[in-house]
Amino acid sequence: MGKRKWGFILVTAVVVAVASKKEWRERVCVEAKLACKQAEEAYTFLRDNREEMVSQAKETIEGVNLLWKDVANDVRAITEKAVHIRETSEEAIHAAKEAADEIKALKKQRELE
Repeated sequence: MGKRKWGFILVTAVVVAVASKKEWRERVCVEAKLACKQAEEAYTFLRDNREEMVSQAKETIEGVNLLWKDVANDVRAITEKAVHIRETSEEAIHAAKEAADEIKALKKQRELE
């Protein structure tokens, strides 16, 4: 048998079992009423507080947007500083090499004297 047939047989068996016992029927009815009441309460809560929830969501989204802008600005500033540090480091290395070459030249000049 296919999965659908087994599923149908299982559901039918459960329904027959529940329907055959009065206690089970009553319990199912009580639980269904409770679920219905809870759904109504949730709907009422959402309906009554919709505007506040929407405004809070908007505020949160605006806050997140501001944070992203701040992060983007920080990343831009860090990138600029990193480029500056790289350029300065390259200049310092170049200056150090020139100084080393000058020292070597002076050392050779003294040796020749």
